[in-house]
Amino acid sequence: MRIKPLHVGVESITQWEVEDEVHLPKDGPLGPKFLPIYRPLDEILRRPSLDERLPNLLQPELLDPDLLQPSALSDARMEAAALFARAAVRQHGRRRELLELASNYLEEDVGLDDEIRTSLAMLLRG
Repeated sequence: MRIKPLHVGVESITQWEVEDEVHLPKDGPLGPKFLPIYRPLDEILRRPSLDERLPNLLQPELLDPDLLQPSALSDARMEAAALFARAAVRQHGRRRELLELASNYLEEDVGLDDEIRTSLAMLLRG
């Protein structure tokens, strides 16, 4: 069995047509210029649909990438739970119950984060 060489490519052009020499014109009028400037009429005529506007309204303009770290989210939950607990002390009746309930839910959520971290650590250990 014969092994072919690995350097395979175009070695020569055997048929050259007249059309192959056609290039862009060297002189003559230039085409219309592209104007990437703001045009107020475009804003009126091409209004974004609801599908295009909704994500823009929900996405914050400034997003700190550090907020997406799991520890930052957990810290934010703990601070929010403490804030609800402090607010519950100052309230009475139904408001106090709701604030305590919100604080308890957030504390449980932080507890679940700890359980997930522990489970992942045990899973990675093998």
